[in-house]
Formats: sequence, C-alpha cells, structure tokens
Amino acid sequence: MRQGMFVGVFVAAFGLAVTAQAPRPATRPAATAAAPVTFAKDVAPILFSNCISCHRPGEVAPMSLRTYDEVRPWARSIKQKVQNREMPPWFADPAHGTFKNDARLSDKQIDTIVKWVDAGAPRGNPADEPTIPALPEGWQLGEPDYIITLPTIEVPADGKDIFPTPNITIDIPADRWIRALEIRPSNREVTHHSVLFLAGANVGQSGFIDVLGVWAVGTNATEYPEGVGRWIRKGQQLRTNLHYHPNGKAQADTTRVGLYFGRGELKKEVASAVAGDVAFRIPAGAKNHEMRALFPLDQDINIVSYFPHMHFRGKDMTLTALLPDGRKQTLLSVPSYDFNWQLYYYPTAPVALPRGTIVEAVAHYGTRGLVRTPRSRST
Repeated sequence: MRQGMFVGVFVAAFGLAVTAQAPRPATRPAATAAAPVTFAKDVAPILFSNCISCHRPGEVAPMSLRTYDEVRPWARSIKQKVQNREMPPWFADPAHGTFKNDARLSDKQIDTIVKWVDAGAPRGNPADEPTIPALPEGWQLGEPDYIITLPTIEVPADGKDIFPTPNITIDIPADRWIRALEIRPSNREVTHHSVLFLAGANVGQSGFIDVLGVWAVGTNATEYPEGVGRWIRKGQQLRTNLHYHPNGKAQADTTRVGLYFGRGELKKEVASAVAGDVAFRIPAGAKNHEMRALFPLDQDINIVSYFPHMHFRGKDMTLTALLPDGRKQTLLSVPSYDFNWQLYYYPTAPVALPRGTIVEAVAHYGTRGLVRTPRSRST
C-alpha cells in the first residue's frame, strides 16, 4: 500500500527543609460539606472555553454544547471522552515542548466534569450560568481581502474515498504578502481535508512541497505574527489535495480560501519545509514498519509550527533536531497518531535552530481497523 509521510516544518528564516515536633492535640472543627458541582457554576465555563468553538451550530462537531439542555443528554459520553483524553483532541507528548495551542483539559477540569456526571449532572441555578461567548460566524478572521473559490466537487453517496486535485491560478494585479489565510469547505460532513500548495520556481521537484495551508477537523485558520507572512505572486498557481468521504448520501462541496493581505513591509518570510517521503511501500503484514527522513538546514531558522502528517496506517512520529555540537533535541513527539485529526502544533516561542542542524523525522506504520468518518470523532 502506498502511503504518505509528510511533515510540514514551518520556519521563519534569519529572524529571529525543619525540625519536626509532636503535634499538639486540638479540637477539629466540624467538616463543611463541599458545594455541589453544577453545570451552571462549574461545567459551563469549561465547555465555553474549550469545546463550543467546534460544538455549536454550523461547525464540524455533530452536537452543540452551548446550553444545559444541549449538554445533558451527552453527559456520560462527555465524561468518558474527557477521562480518556480523547476530547479535546491533542496528541503531542507533553514531555517534549510546550505549545500555545495545547488543547488539553487540566486534571482539575476533568475531575470537575467527572464529579458533575457522577452526581447526576445537576443544572444548578440558571442565574449562575455564564453568558454564552460570542464566537465568529463564517470567516473566523473576518472578511478576507481576497477569496479563492475552488471547483465544486460532487461526492457520490457510496464508494471509495475520493481525492480531487484541481489547480487554481490566483488573479491578483501585483505580488502581495499575506498575514493570514483561512480554508472553509462548504460541506464538512464529507470533507476530510483540504491542502493547498504553492506552485512555482521555489517548489521542489515533486511539485507538492511548499504547503500554503491546510484545513481538517481540528485545524484553525493560519495567522502569522506581526510583520511575518508569505508571498503570493501575480499569476500564482495553487495545487490542491482534497479528500472526501462518501457517507451514504450524494453531496457536494465548494471550498473557499480567504487571503488576508499584510500591510507595510514584510519583515520575515515564512517558508514550509518537508522532511519525509511521499511514496513508499509498507511490507505486507508489517505491524511496526519504520520510516526515517532527514532535513538538513543550510541557514539559521526559527520554527514557528509543526505539522506531522501520515496516512491511515500511521502510528507515531517523532521530530528530533540533531544539532551541530552533537546534542539531540526532541522537537515534537506524537506517540499515538490519528489520521482523522490533522493538527498543527505551535511552539510557545519560536524554536531557534542553527545552520548545520539536521531535523530527523521517524515514523512507524502498522495495521489498523476500518477508518472512521470525521463525524464519528466527537463526543
């Protein structure tokens, strides 16, 4: 089976103790009963901060979790998912690196939800419920400066997954740099991912290296730091890799891409680099087939994001910096990869690597059961 091993490493180049004594007997005060855990005071704030960006009407999650009436039928399932740390989705090993988009709930938050469900999921006083936060509808970053509409893709009711690859030419009068971009499929029930590649002179021989943007369940809009961005050239061509799941009903998707132009001078340019192999074979019956790839750095860089990507048989991936002085630095470890989720990992601070460093990607592949559609992932 042909598989893909693809790691997007986005970089901004050139930037940058008491002596013990016996206790005195004392009269202990009477124990005070702990306040009951309720949806209104305790659970709603957790859901509002960590869940409803996806679990609301119009977004990818299959149920809304904005109100008590919406949440109550799913209480036991929510408990199970958070106890198992399946929700919110996050796959990076916390022993290696800190990430500003770390979606994990704290132990205290998980304990609160478990206690609430075990107590019968009481609502509490509705007057104590916080106001549902206002979240953007439609474009998450506001109206784009330029919108690209990809060809409409017809997805059959049944059959194998489909992978269209339409090419697009951007019609802008002059070169512009972008500070952000957002990819929005119109039909998320059947869309697994949408990937855009820049085509041009700086693209490697494979023609599919310079990743401009990715949408998949769990992937947010891409927004670069102040003064940092990417160039889009006049007449720029985009290549695509789209992936759809037939789900029993014939449907269609029209994906749009919003570009947000930067203002003033571009101070640091972001580029994407790939450490990996996009075409190899896994031996029949292999349960832990290893693939290894190296990416040497010919300049000082600051890594601003990682995008580990494998296909269905992918099990785990680790990125390691082999530094010029002989030291090794684990950049990212994903010990349990899930093809259903395509996540970027943004370091809390850019990771500076000197020229001469080699980024090593090691991944393992094995056998798995049937693939699930994106709709079956959520709580």
